Amino acid sequence: MLVEGDSLPDQTVTDDEGNLVRTTGLLGGPLVVYFYPKDDTPGCTNEASQFRDLYKQFVAKGARIVGVSRDSAESHRKFKAKYAIPFTLLADTDSKLCDAFGVIVDKNMYGKKTKGVARATFLIDAQGTIVKVWPKVNVDEHAEEVLASLP
Repeated sequence: MLVEGDSLPDQTVTDDEGNLVRTTGLLGGPLVVYFYPKDDTPGCTNEASQFRDLYKQFVAKGARIVGVSRDSAESHRKFKAKYAIPFTLLADTDSKLCDAFGVIVDKNMYGKKTKGVARATFLIDAQGTIVKVWPKVNVDEHAEEVLASLP
């Protein structure tokens, strides 16, 4: 997993509208990139809703929020509409961005080993340097903690 001091990986992925987005094109101010396992599941909905509820405060600090999972752009569109999520969700369907950040982990689901996305958050400065990492996110009050870490 990437750590503080590492650079934002330069990857191109699809956003929730089906547009190609280059990660380095997201820079310009503080950037919050949070990885989550799956759209419309209880923990992921809770986390997205917290960022949604504090969204105006993030914007007031000049920060941009981007959520990333391996779900499709269509899944992201439905998730955003259902919960009024105002920020971009990236559809990393081939795991390029997840691999670049090092957030793919082994999981044991129903007695079978599988690879899943770890719930992790990265705060990146305007120049693309990772300044803070939450490698194992506890969803409760996470967005508040990230907001408090912004300059």
